[in-house]
Amino acid sequence: MVTSNPIGVDLTQQNDAMKLYPKAPILSSDRAGWNGIRLEYHQQPPHQVPENALNQSQIIIHTQRLSSPFVGYMQPQSLQSGQIERGDVTIIPAHVHNWAIWKQECHFILLQFHSTIFEQYASEWTSSSEIALLPSFSQPDPLIYGIGLPLKSVLEADKFSDRLYVDSLTTTLIIHLLRRYSIQKQIPEPTVQGLLRHQLKQVTDYIDHHLDQDLTLSELAAIAQISPSYFSALFKQSTGLAPHQFVIQRRIERAKQLLRQGKASIAEVAHNLGFTHQSHLSRHFKRLVGVTPKAFLKGQ
Repeated sequence: MVTSNPIGVDLTQQNDAMKLYPKAPILSSDRAGWNGIRLEYHQQPPHQVPENALNQSQIIIHTQRLSSPFVGYMQPQSLQSGQIERGDVTIIPAHVHNWAIWKQECHFILLQFHSTIFEQYASEWTSSSEIALLPSFSQPDPLIYGIGLPLKSVLEADKFSDRLYVDSLTTTLIIHLLRRYSIQKQIPEPTVQGLLRHQLKQVTDYIDHHLDQDLTLSELAAIAQISPSYFSALFKQSTGLAPHQFVIQRRIERAKQLLRQGKASIAEVAHNLGFTHQSHLSRHFKRLVGVTPKAFLKGQ
């Protein structure tokens, strides 16, 4: 099965995906405008993936158990065969020769990212020049599984405005890969205990004035003049919340104010605060306030 000339594939190109799989993905983040990461969700019939070498690093997250063995190969490892369990994860670095065979319908999330984002985060967290992603075949990783499912849920809900949430998950994923699946694994925690007072005020003021916009992690980090990866950690140290959680909390507090004023409908409040639709607001409102916006209005 191993050849000297594997096919080259760039999965960001629509036609290239069909070089590997018989069916197109059910979900794709291509229209979502995500920064640095791409997601596909596949339900593929029994299949033999030809030997290939992708231009991007990829993570395969299995979302179902396979009763028949899954056979695969990754350079420089030898042929491997094993039982696939729900939550098993395979890491395939860019340009690594690989192929696979499965004999029953296979459901999986495929995450892809260019080496540039990996190198960018690595340079921020370590001074080592030995930075390389290591291959890993079908091992359980609850953290990666716990990142893949929410990313898939964002696409299923068509919530393309949750970029701050996606950015936060992406940052967590990249740091985890650096710590567990790279040659340089000694990635330190931030030494500063949170953002400086003026930095925190600048960021929170900006958030409060832009609650209607689709904020990004890079945007908020730039205000504090800190890299996105450090910003996430320091912001949480300062507030006790991840950036996307803090923004949602601020939006719900503003929603309560607007609903009390009675000048806008629930749908208008949702639109004015950057929620994709009324049910998106209602879900977060009930989670944080304990009642739906409609019940909240009745209680005023």
